[in-house]
Amino acid sequence: MNIKQVQRRLMTNFLFMLLVAFLLVVLYETEILTANDIAANQTMMFGILVVMELTTILVIPMALKLFSLKVIRRKLLTEKGDALLFWGTTRINMLCLPMLINTFMYYQTMSPAFGYMAIILVLCLFFVYPSIGRCIEETSEEGE
Repeated sequence: MNIKQVQRRLMTNFLFMLLVAFLLVVLYETEILTANDIAANQTMMFGILVVMELTTILVIPMALKLFSLKVIRRKLLTEKGDALLFWGTTRINMLCLPMLINTFMYYQTMSPAFGYMAIILVLCLFFVYPSIGRCIEETSEEGE
């Protein structure tokens, strides 16, 4: 698979995840979706909050440094498009899935911590934006 096709697929995944997050916000803000009573169970809410805080703290540096790991870098240089599709999707999803969970939990509990974590993850997405230039750079030796 060539780099342009891989870039389009990565961009589709990237934009789809952002669209889902945006739709969650719109549906909750227009009260089409409403919150359940998750916030009533303080123990469960605390547990989910701790897990999401740890997930957010761990996933950001992992996603941002993923392509610098020697094993993955070697695969990107040798397998090019196929490796980029797999690892690029992995990296985008590492940031987007916790972002979606945090967005959902924010509207379920109205706890600002979930909202802040979702915002931080959205901001981190700018560092993994799958532009064609970045895709070419990450699969060539000049990108080192």
